[in-house]
Amino acid sequence: MNDNFKIEEGFILPLFDELYGVKETDFSIQINPFGKGNHKLLMLSDCKTHSYLSEPEFELLNGIIDKGLRKNQDDFWLINTATETASLEQILQYLKPQHLIIWGCDAYLSKSNINIGMHQQALLHGISVLKAAPLNEYLTDAQAKGKLWLSLKKMFFS
Repeated sequence: MNDNFKIEEGFILPLFDELYGVKETDFSIQINPFGKGNHKLLMLSDCKTHSYLSEPEFELLNGIIDKGLRKNQDDFWLINTATETASLEQILQYLKPQHLIIWGCDAYLSKSNINIGMHQQALLHGISVLKAAPLNEYLTDAQAKGKLWLSLKKMFFS
């Protein structure tokens, strides 16, 4: 019997790397958005009293999404910055959105040193961004709602 069993390094190394490769994953950041983000649209809210938004705010948002943007709830992500621990940069890196609508969130934006005027658009890391008022303000202010519609039209349809 032959005891000189020899495995060539060129044969075993690719197998070893594949079977025992170390994958580095950061599980310390957990981002739990509402929605599936099928159209890579991210929305940030700042609601301290509900998980994401109050019922009237959700109804208004659904109207904006459905009638104004011609999308549905599966097309966007919604993150409540009042409960989110990840930074804006971490969220953008994780979700990789194409569009971002920020409903208020002034304190959260100032932590990231971002200053965008109301109903203004900007480009941030290649992402089209729109800064809007908190959703509850559009429930009663028709003039602000008109400005919002113009900004959304410019962002999505021009």
